[in-house]
Amino acid sequence: MEELFSYFTRAGQLVECIMNDSIGLPENFLKEYNNDRSWDFMVAMHYFPATESENNGITPHEDGNTVTFVVQDEAGGLEVCKNGEWIPVIPELGKIVVNLGDSIQVNCR
Repeated sequence: MEELFSYFTRAGQLVECIMNDSIGLPENFLKEYNNDRSWDFMVAMHYFPATESENNGITPHEDGNTVTFVVQDEAGGLEVCKNGEWIPVIPELGKIVVNLGDSIQVNCR
C-alpha cells in the first residue's frame, strides 16, 4: 500500500503541474499551494450496491481538496453533479476518474 500511495502521490503532482499550466496559473502555483504533502492520504471505501429499499453509499458532497483519484469497481455508483443534475460515471475496467476538488474552483475564479 505504501508503494501504491507513492505512485498516486507522484501522479497527483504530475496532474497538478498539468492543471497549473492548462488553466494559466502562475508557474508552480499549485506545487507551492500543496507543498505540505502531509495532507495527502489514501483511503479505500467500499459500499454495497444500492437496492430498491436501501442505499449504503455516501451522501452528496464536494471534494474540498485539489485532486482525487477514484478507482471504481464494476458496480459503479459514482455520480457527478453538473448544473444541478446528477450524472452517473460509468466505470471502465482499468480507468481512473480524476476529480478536481473545490480548491481548484476557488483558486481559479
